[in-house]
Amino acid sequence: MTMMKNPVILVTCVVLFSSLAVLASQGAFGPDECCFSFISTKLPKDKVVSFKYTAKQCAVPGVLFTMMNGRELCADPSVQWVKNLIKTKERLLAN
Repeated sequence: MTMMKNPVILVTCVVLFSSLAVLASQGAFGPDECCFSFISTKLPKDKVVSFKYTAKQCAVPGVLFTMMNGRELCADPSVQWVKNLIKTKERLLAN
């Protein structure tokens, strides 16, 4: 009987760990990008290429602005200049 338990335990462990690896590779354990600090200076509108909001699972809501040089900067979505910049970029995308 003990000979039969070892293969069953081994197969169960392999299946469990491979499932966890697949979930981890798909980002199932949390968001990929969160903001932990915010830029305080106003960003120039003509240097911002795009923006996206951070995931709802993040501890703090944020906006990631992608700049022309590829750099991503976090900003506080409750600050007025950030709201204005988002509105400007949304208008440009709509046209």
